[in-house]
Amino acid sequence: MSKFNINRFGKTLLWSAKMTQKEILTNVAAMFFAFAVPFIIHLLSSYKGSEMHTASNLTTAMQLNIFIYIIITVIGGCWLFSNMKTKEQRITFKMLPATDLEKFVARALYVTVVWWVMAFVAFCLADVFRMLVSLVAGIPVVKCVIPEFASILIGTSEHTSFTVNSMRADETYAVLALAYAWVFWMYSFYILGGALLRRRQFVLTTLAHFAIGMVFTPILVNYVDGVDPDTARQLAVPLAWTGAAFFTAWGIADWILSYKIFRRMQVINNKWLNL
Repeated sequence: MSKFNINRFGKTLLWSAKMTQKEILTNVAAMFFAFAVPFIIHLLSSYKGSEMHTASNLTTAMQLNIFIYIIITVIGGCWLFSNMKTKEQRITFKMLPATDLEKFVARALYVTVVWWVMAFVAFCLADVFRMLVSLVAGIPVVKCVIPEFASILIGTSEHTSFTVNSMRADETYAVLALAYAWVFWMYSFYILGGALLRRRQFVLTTLAHFAIGMVFTPILVNYVDGVDPDTARQLAVPLAWTGAAFFTAWGIADWILSYKIFRRMQVINNKWLNL
C-alpha cells in the first residue's frame, strides 16, 4: 500500500465526516453557547439604553468573542483522536483500509479546517440570535457584526492593522512573526496533547502550558531587566526572529511526534497515555 493515495484519502475523509456528524452538531451547539454569553450580557446591559450605548456594548461583546474564537481554535487539537475513545472505536479506525498518514491527515483536517469553520458558524448563529432577541425586546439591533468579525479574522479590518509609530517596519514584522509562531506552537502543543493523552487532554495540556510559562517567564524577565534600553532595542529584532524560528521548529516537532504516537497506537493502550 502506497504511503498516500488521494482517492483512498478522499474515502477516509468522507467516512470520517459521516462518523463525526453528531459530534460536529454537539460542538457547534457548545460553541454557540460560548459566543452567545457575551451577546446576552450585551443585550442585558443595553436594555432601554441609547443607540450609541448599545453600539459600544456590541463592540465590546464582539471583541470578547474574537478572544473566545481564538481560544476555541487553539484548543481544538485536544480533540484530535476523540473518535478513538472506546476499544470498538479504536478497532474501527485503525482497521480502515488506509495508511496511518491518510488517517492522521483526515483527523488533522477535522481539528483544523472543520473546527475553525464550526466555530465561525457558531458565531454567526449567535449573532443571528442576538439580532432576533433585539427585535423582540425592542433593543436597537445596530448592525450585523458577522462581516466585521470575518474581516478581523482574515486581517483586513482596520482594527487589526498593526502599526505602531514607535516601531520600525523590521521591528513590526519581527514581532508579528514571533506572535504567529507562538500561536502555531500553542496549537501544535494541544495537537500533541490530543495525540498523547487518552483523557483530560485539555486540562493536562493547559497545565503543561502553564508549567512551561512559569519556568521560562522568570528567566526571560531577569534577562530583560539586566539589559539597558539601547542594547535591548538593538537585540529586539534578532531575538524576535530567533524566537519565531524556535517556536516554529518546536511546533513542527509536535506535529511529527503526534504522528509517530498515532502510528504506535494500539487497540489496548495505557490508561492515561496512547502508548
